[in-house]
Amino acid sequence: MCWLVTRGGGWAPWVLLEFPQVFSHYIQGMTSLPRVVSWNVGGISSPIKRTKILQALQQQGAMIACLQETKLSRSEHLKLCTKWAGASHQSPASHGKGGVVVLIHKSFQGQVKLLHHDDFGRYVLLEVIMQSLTFLLLTVYAPNQYSHGFFTNLVSLCGGYPGWPLLLTGDFNLVHDPDLDCSGSASYRRMSANRGISYLLSVLDLVDSWRALHPSERDFTHTSRAHGTHSRIDYALLSPMLFSLVAEVTHSSIVVSDHAMVSVVLEPPGGLLPRSSWRFPVYLYDDAHFRSYLLTQWKEYALFNKDHVNNPGIYWGAAKAVVRGALIAYMVARKKRLSVGILTLEKQLHSARHKFFQKPSQSTRDLYFATRQL
Repeated sequence: MCWLVTRGGGWAPWVLLEFPQVFSHYIQGMTSLPRVVSWNVGGISSPIKRTKILQALQQQGAMIACLQETKLSRSEHLKLCTKWAGASHQSPASHGKGGVVVLIHKSFQGQVKLLHHDDFGRYVLLEVIMQSLTFLLLTVYAPNQYSHGFFTNLVSLCGGYPGWPLLLTGDFNLVHDPDLDCSGSASYRRMSANRGISYLLSVLDLVDSWRALHPSERDFTHTSRAHGTHSRIDYALLSPMLFSLVAEVTHSSIVVSDHAMVSVVLEPPGGLLPRSSWRFPVYLYDDAHFRSYLLTQWKEYALFNKDHVNNPGIYWGAAKAVVRGALIAYMVARKKRLSVGILTLEKQLHSARHKFFQKPSQSTRDLYFATRQL
């Protein structure tokens, strides 16, 4: 489906503005799409922290939650299957270290089957079926010290399922791009960078989903108190076919744990029944500022992704999420500006009313009623 037209010598998604019913169908129901969340929780043996983690996942809207470094035994993992979590698949911690578990929401409309897990709390491999979509979900907690053998084992594991789409997510304990994915000194960035991510992307033919959607942005998923640095070491790597179904990839704030959640929203072929109908906001139809904003966002996307223009699966899959994100960001910023304006007017009205009530005069009366007309 071609949804771009040329106007004014540049390529931009103008059709979404000219035909708002297309945009409405394009965006609607995204809140009801399945969300896969990956999070290094940094140990959850404490009942209080465990409750906070589960509450945060529920607020995030997780349908499938991949947790790393739980530091829980097999029996302790079962304590996580309360409230919204109906099933779990795990690789228990080894001697109190590591620990990986995947929690499945009770209302998840699909099937999940355990295919493999290791005995050291490092990874869990699942088969996930959502409507007509079937893919592998592999969540990992990589060693703190780089081990090429660990990554070759992952490749061998996935090699047993040739042709299957893959979502590989977790804490890899290394950065991909030392300039964009790490703060701190240059020496620390060089130390933290490693070829492990590049190896997985190349051999398994995967896409670093967050970086593909945010090509020049610096954002971090981990805070190191020991080094006083921040880094992006938590990833969601997807096969091109799965990436073409991505609606959004986000990082949460770093709360409870010293890692952020990495959240991936997938839109299965055919979509899902939306919980509510969404329509393109009428007030944006003739908003010249919005048109300029969207065109700028598109030009930036086209510039940073020109190397992928011959790969439609990646290029248009990412474009869809970028345009959607741009629209949401614009609406949120607009709402915030309006809220600030309303608050300012309320303060002005309160001040004028106070002056009029305290010192009634023609001038304070005029000021009060003039303010009411704003």
